[in-house]
Amino acid sequence: MLDRLQSKLRKLRKRRLTALRSPPPGRLSWRLPSLSFGARVFAALVGISATVSLVIGLVLYYFAQDRLVAQERELLVQRSRTANAGASVFLEGLRDPESGALPAPDTYAEELVRATADPTGLSVLYAGLDGEPLAARDAEGGPASPQETLSRLGLDEEVLEEVGGGAEGEGRLVPVDGGGVVGNFAPGYVAVWPLLGADGATQGVLVYDTPDEGLEETLAFLRYGILGAIGTSVLLASLGSLVLARQITRPLHQTRDAAIRVASGDYSFVPVENDDELGEVAKAFNYMAEEVRHYVGEIQRQKSRLEAVLEASPEAVIAINTRECVTMTNPAAALMLGIGPSSYGLKLSELGAPEAMLDCLREASEQGAAVREVEVGEKTYWAYAARISSASDSAANNDPESSGGTILAVRDITQHRSLERAKTAFVSDVSHELRTPLTTIQSAVHLIERAGERLDPLERRALELADGELMRIRGMVEELSTLAQMDSRQYSLQVAPTDLDEVVRSALDAIDSKAKRFEIGLEYSPDGLLSGRIVCDAQKVYQVMLNLLDNAIKYSDPGARVSVSLADEGDLVLARVADTGVGIPEGDLPQLFERFYRVDKDRSRATGGSGLGLAICKQIVELHGGRLSVESEPGVGSTFTFRLPKNPAPPHAP
Repeated sequence: MLDRLQSKLRKLRKRRLTALRSPPPGRLSWRLPSLSFGARVFAALVGISATVSLVIGLVLYYFAQDRLVAQERELLVQRSRTANAGASVFLEGLRDPESGALPAPDTYAEELVRATADPTGLSVLYAGLDGEPLAARDAEGGPASPQETLSRLGLDEEVLEEVGGGAEGEGRLVPVDGGGVVGNFAPGYVAVWPLLGADGATQGVLVYDTPDEGLEETLAFLRYGILGAIGTSVLLASLGSLVLARQITRPLHQTRDAAIRVASGDYSFVPVENDDELGEVAKAFNYMAEEVRHYVGEIQRQKSRLEAVLEASPEAVIAINTRECVTMTNPAAALMLGIGPSSYGLKLSELGAPEAMLDCLREASEQGAAVREVEVGEKTYWAYAARISSASDSAANNDPESSGGTILAVRDITQHRSLERAKTAFVSDVSHELRTPLTTIQSAVHLIERAGERLDPLERRALELADGELMRIRGMVEELSTLAQMDSRQYSLQVAPTDLDEVVRSALDAIDSKAKRFEIGLEYSPDGLLSGRIVCDAQKVYQVMLNLLDNAIKYSDPGARVSVSLADEGDLVLARVADTGVGIPEGDLPQLFERFYRVDKDRSRATGGSGLGLAICKQIVELHGGRLSVESEPGVGSTFTFRLPKNPAPPHAP
């Protein structure tokens, strides 16, 4: 059976894996092949490293660029100030000593820009007060077209006029969008200074510009250096990520291989190489493998024991699934019902199983358990069915093969029922046959009692003992006859509306003389009884009450008291008989209502007990749909309680 269970588990696992891998029906799916865990770890580490390196490189590059441009601006300011001071000195050298007048700007423009550009290494543009470019020199000292230079710098004539017309005589940096672009990343600057004479009069505007080739080369070198550093870091990170990914995935591959081995029955351990988290995973897996080996071994042993029990069991055991198909049987089922291993997978109804057994199985499937007595021809079977499915996985995967279904145990009780019938017939025949001689003997005893005056005291005492024993035997025969009727299902109730209070009072009146003889006090309290009218067999209930009172008196010492009470409990009426007698030991209470069971055998013989009264009382109460119970404490007393429904179901034989 365990082998079949393992086979079903493997089929279920394969079916679930197929369902997970295949797309839902009616839906097309397309996706890239998934990468392995090691490849994903490698890609993640390389990606993180490349991103971090790129961000750091860009930050460093822009920071260095800003610093270089700032330094270039400061250097431009210093050099342009020096160049402009030299231009003022040059201008003063041209002033006429006598008149103090300066020549026209276009006459000295070329010489001015040459004298200014050569010592500073700056490109110089000289423009008049009206913004008209007059002369220009490049950074290498060569002549340049003034108009082209102005266009290259992208200066606005308004800026030139504004600087030339200023009274402060200070220059300023002006951002340009033309040739002063630094590496196409940041705007360049030019220094614009007014050309002032000694008298403070503005003679024009000088524009100074630094060559961009050096700065661009520096920034290009910086860019290539940063890109090289990024590439080197990514390469090193790739190598490190590859090593790390292998260190991570190798234990996982070992654990995967070990899991496959465990699934196939090989419980070899995973090597633990480190004490890190992966080592903890390996240790946990080894612990799991050890536990699995232990539990599988235990399951194998239980399987062997279960198979031995099923093989040796005289009861037929059949297991079915939710579709009523046979999944397991034992040899007794093949002998008793003709359902063997060849019937696996077939429905029980197709194998000729009795309909009563099928009803028992269906009732157990709905309610959890069911018991039936089934008669098939001359055979009598006792059938017990129980639901063993948990409705967990089968509801999820709609697989009837994976559910436990229901199990049925069948016992052949034909011989047992035959013995019961023989016993019942024997008891009934013996009871019937004993009535006639007992009646004859009792008649003879009564006839002898008429000559009581002629008998001596010893003979009279012997006659009284004989009459008492005859009464005891007659009562025992009546009880045996009653039990025989109950066993043969011939014992019926004659129910009718009855006043329970009158029944109790009649029983108390009947037992009063015996109570006085044994010096036992009787008490009756119908307190709490709202309505004593119930539907019952008055004679049978009277028999129960009389038997309980008789037992209470017999098992009480002189001076004790027996109290009877009635109470209303809604749909039930409660009757209680309590005494202050010797009590019943706790170990005797479970067997107290069994036939022929007597707690104190010596006292029973002395008082005439047979051990059948309580058994008869219990069956009478249960026939009414009620319940009889007892509570007792040795040395304190006993309390017998029975509850009867006010409107029981129609009476019938058990």
